[in-house]
Amino acid sequence: MGISGIDSLTYGVADVAASRRFFEDWGLTLLDGAPDSAPVLQLADGGTICLRAASDAALPALPPGYGQAPPSTMREVIWGVHHASDLQAIEAELGRDRLVTRDADGTLHTRDDLGYAIGFRVTRRKALTHEAVRDNGPGRIGRIDARAEAALPYRVRQQRMVHLVYWVPRQSQQMLQFYVERLGFHVTESVKNVGHFLRCGASGDHHNLFLQTRGDNFGFQHVAFELRNIDDVMFCGQHMEQQGWKSHLGPGRHVLGSNVYWYFWCPAGGIVEAGCDLDFITDHWPAKELEVVPAGGSSWFVRAEDAGLRPGHGDWPQFKA
Repeated sequence: MGISGIDSLTYGVADVAASRRFFEDWGLTLLDGAPDSAPVLQLADGGTICLRAASDAALPALPPGYGQAPPSTMREVIWGVHHASDLQAIEAELGRDRLVTRDADGTLHTRDDLGYAIGFRVTRRKALTHEAVRDNGPGRIGRIDARAEAALPYRVRQQRMVHLVYWVPRQSQQMLQFYVERLGFHVTESVKNVGHFLRCGASGDHHNLFLQTRGDNFGFQHVAFELRNIDDVMFCGQHMEQQGWKSHLGPGRHVLGSNVYWYFWCPAGGIVEAGCDLDFITDHWPAKELEVVPAGGSSWFVRAEDAGLRPGHGDWPQFKA
C-alpha cells in the first residue's frame, strides 16, 4: 500500500519542558510557531516528534491493554505513504471493520488490532543523501592530507526515525496478521517466543516495526533514530551522558539488523535508540524463522554490565502492581 516509514510520533508526557530538552539534546531541531505547551521537533528528513501534556484531552486514548497507565508514553504514530491513492486504499481496507477518520490536512486516524493509535498521510519526509565517510585502512586510502571529521567533537543531527517497538502479548498473533495482511508489511525475520521484525511494503529497512513478546508485557517500548555513522552514534551518546541523561543499553552492535546501537531512557516515555548501519533488505531476502536470537542479540558491546541484557530491560511503570 505504499507505506514507506515513520512520518511523525505524538507523545503524551508528564513534563513537556524536560521532554523538549531531551529531544533537543538528542539532536532534533525545535520548530518555530508551535506553542511552548505543545512543541514540535524535527529531524533532518522532515519527520517530527510532537509533545503534548498527558492531560491534554485531544490526545488519542491509551490502548486498553495497559494495566497501569504510564505517566508518559508515545500516543500515536503517523506512517508516511507515497501517494494519495495509497491513503484511499488504506481508508477503504481498514474502514471495513473499524472507524477511520480523516482530519483537515488529509491525515487518516484509526487503531490497530490491539488498540494502538495509528495514522497515515502522504509523506512529508525528504530523501537524504550523504557523502561516504572518507577513512583509511590497510590497502585503502580514502582521506589524504586531512583530519577525519570525527577527530574533533561535534553535535549530531538525528537523520530519521527508522522503527518502532511494541510489546505484544503471546496470544496476539492478530497483530502480525493485521500489519502483514491488511497494511502490506513484510516479515523480515521472526524469532520463536521473541517476536517479529516487519518492514513497510515500500521500505528497504530491515525493520520499521518490531512486535516483541515478553510474557504479558504490553505497550510502547522504543523508537529508533538513524544517524550517519558510528562516530555520530558515539558522539550522540557521549553528549547525552554529559547532559545527565541515563543510558539504558549500549553502545554495541545488534545481530538482527546488524546496526550499531545506543539506547537511552526518555522522559517522554520508553526508550530511544540511536543507531547506524542497518541492513537494507530487498524482495530477494527470504523471511527467516529463528529458534533463538544469535549470540544473545549483540555481536559486541562496550560495557561489561550489558552482557545478557536486551532493549527493554529494567523497571517500567505500566508493569508495576
